[in-house]
Amino acid sequence: MIAETTTPDIDAFLADLRREEVAASTVETYRLDLRGFARWFTETLGEPFTARAVTPTDVRDYRAHLRTVERRQAATVNRKLAALRRFFVWAKATERVTEVPTAGVKGTPMAPRSPKSLAKREGERLIRAAEQDGNKRNLAIVLTLRHTGLRVGELCALRLSDLTISERKGSMLVRSGKGDKDRTLPLNNDVRQALSSYLAVRPQSADDRVFIGQRGGPLQPQAVQLIVRKYAQRAGLSGVTPHTLRHSFAKHVLDAGEDLATVSRLLGHERLETTAIYTEPTARDLEAAVRRLERDGDLA
Repeated sequence: MIAETTTPDIDAFLADLRREEVAASTVETYRLDLRGFARWFTETLGEPFTARAVTPTDVRDYRAHLRTVERRQAATVNRKLAALRRFFVWAKATERVTEVPTAGVKGTPMAPRSPKSLAKREGERLIRAAEQDGNKRNLAIVLTLRHTGLRVGELCALRLSDLTISERKGSMLVRSGKGDKDRTLPLNNDVRQALSSYLAVRPQSADDRVFIGQRGGPLQPQAVQLIVRKYAQRAGLSGVTPHTLRHSFAKHVLDAGEDLATVSRLLGHERLETTAIYTEPTARDLEAAVRRLERDGDLA
């Protein structure tokens, strides 16, 4: 292995990061990634590592080494390349190099990943946990997130005048969407009933926000996060956030056969490309496809 004293350029870079009060964990990640490159450079080329000695070809060869020899995931390769980019930008700024060898080196393409969402049965378990708790406000929160795809900030910003609820239909005006664009969302029967039950017992408050905290003020996003997490844990689900419910809403609406333009409008997206990520098959989708093939037998 390369001794610490053999990479003065890296040492100086790390020292500058510490002076800038960069988080210790970030500095340590840079240290490991840069020393890994320095070790590869010396072992491959047979010369001591210095910032000035590195060429774009070296960076490309290292990228190939990470993928084909070390079998690193694309995200790991890109993180290591990002460390090299920051290091060489610093090296140019400190006149250790005249050109940045990483400038023309692209990262490794990453396969698109569908956002985390709940299967329908998992969503039902979450709702059941909220029902069992008996808190009408919290149940209304969970069902609203689950069946409208609201962002948590949009949920907390809802005002009483934004709701229109009758026995047969209902709607919600979302005023705080991204880009300051209002949108109106229809409310299904489950959400209408939950909101009506909550509003019937909602405490009196000077604030007209729909969801009120224990002290009479508007409920904050962090409190909503804690509510969702509590019921998820009771339902035996991990890593569930309000945004997971937004993703679940989008995925289930698309799976039901609705088009991208409809889902994009419901979510308040400005571009269809943003919504298209929900069309990426999840691991659950791939497993289901394989099971169907097995059940149907040889289709050839």
